[in-house]
Amino acid sequence: MRSHIQFLLGLALFSIICLVQTKSIIEPCSSSDSCFSLLSFVVPWDSKLSEIASHFQVNVSDVLAANSIFPISQKLSDQIIRSKSVVKIPTSCPCVDGIRRSMSTNYTVQASDTLETISEGFGRLVSADQLATVNSINATNRLTNGGRLVIPLPCTCLNNVRNGETTVYMSYVVREGESLRSIASGSKTTVSDLEAINGLGHATVEPGDIIAVPIAACSSATLNWYNESLIVPNGSYALTASRCIKCSCNPTDLRLQCYPSGLPVPCFNLQCKESNLVIGDQHVTYFKPGCNVTQCLYRGHRGGKILRSVSKSSYLKCPENLTYNAASPWPSISLNPAIMPFGALSPYPSPSPVSDASMHTAQVSMELLLLLLWICFL
Repeated sequence: MRSHIQFLLGLALFSIICLVQTKSIIEPCSSSDSCFSLLSFVVPWDSKLSEIASHFQVNVSDVLAANSIFPISQKLSDQIIRSKSVVKIPTSCPCVDGIRRSMSTNYTVQASDTLETISEGFGRLVSADQLATVNSINATNRLTNGGRLVIPLPCTCLNNVRNGETTVYMSYVVREGESLRSIASGSKTTVSDLEAINGLGHATVEPGDIIAVPIAACSSATLNWYNESLIVPNGSYALTASRCIKCSCNPTDLRLQCYPSGLPVPCFNLQCKESNLVIGDQHVTYFKPGCNVTQCLYRGHRGGKILRSVSKSSYLKCPENLTYNAASPWPSISLNPAIMPFGALSPYPSPSPVSDASMHTAQVSMELLLLLLWICFL
């Protein structure tokens, strides 16, 4: 009996240490340049999409783009996102005081708020201790109703490169029951990559740790665009040229594919000169043993003018996926009127049956944990 209690005490103390000593990546920096990054936000309670966007001070359309939801409509702002859904939040990642972090999000304190509830409201992407430190909250400078807090959200740049490939990094809060292996499997990366990126000496993470997850991305760097550059993560899209052009990241070859967005905005210069092709269109002429491909390509924009040009190529072996016509409707995701179907990197583990003995042990463990916490604060 005594050894059993000692085991439970050790387990409770270990849990306290793990909760306090959570890990997160710290990226030193010296450049003033910002990069595009993502936050993996676990919705703490049922919320409208517009409320989530406002919470992080981003546009609804940018949240939809990051989660590859299209077409865009005003009704989507009122869609209810169920609690525990995972939403990718786009954010800019600048260099602040020598490290990468986002400091542009602010929060107005409500009457019932505590640092813990504010942390929970941001999906634990920021801790109560971080909120207190950045905002100088202490015994003499307490939270006040209506006060404004800076929310130091995590972000990672790493030059938008991983193993020589264009990469966008997403800050991810480790959840109960997850491991580096399960996170790597769900995000199409490897345990060794996650260890290297996050400076981990071993493949162990704890709930509440924040790690950077790499997402392969498409870049316009080699596309000869005029005065414009885009980096688009795989599984998302970007709107450019005053929302006239939609550029998606092809997961097969990680090349940007740009077409007219079809959104109700005034758009001009979508057709290539001396051609019947619109941006995104291509015409294929087959011959033995190959084919000629003529394409109308997006080349950026200048002022209110969309730049485009005709590209002609010949192939001995014709590339696949040569059937797209920009005039056809872009495929969209069917939405349940009550739930926005955002996907999670890995699902929450489902509860397993618990015996009476296990329930008793859990109750004893909780009582001991509360006792230890009480002792710590004496």
